[in-house]
Amino acid sequence: MKTSRVAQGFARPDIAQLLVGFAGVLYLLTGLALLLAPAWFFAMIGPFPPFNRHYMGDLGAFLLPMGIGLLLAARDPSQHKLLIRIAVAGSLLHALNHVYDAVLDRAPLGHWLVDTLPLLIFGTLLLLAERRAAAPTTDSGIRGT
Repeated sequence: MKTSRVAQGFARPDIAQLLVGFAGVLYLLTGLALLLAPAWFFAMIGPFPPFNRHYMGDLGAFLLPMGIGLLLAARDPSQHKLLIRIAVAGSLLHALNHVYDAVLDRAPLGHWLVDTLPLLIFGTLLLLAERRAAAPTTDSGIRGT
């Protein structure tokens, strides 16, 4: 019988829990910044003119609950695979949007390294966490390879 990691009483989180939790923290903080400090976010993180406080607040309103959901899912990712898949889809679509812009703008290598590549890595790591959470467990409760 399959039991959850929480029910098994493991004190040390596995890689899927760490990655999902990390994604949750990033989305939570991004959502808060977009809602509470949109001018700062625009100046320091996403200077894509023109500045529009309303649209930035809208984005924060969606990212904040996704971050909270991922933080809750990090306790036992195997029980929240659909939520994690939605976050993976959003993360990878976000990264692909940056790829599209970088190609369209013929962005220099520096832009790819500091803007686009980190988003691709982030989305890929979250995808790996989802795959890890979706992996079947053996009778001993250890995830199969």
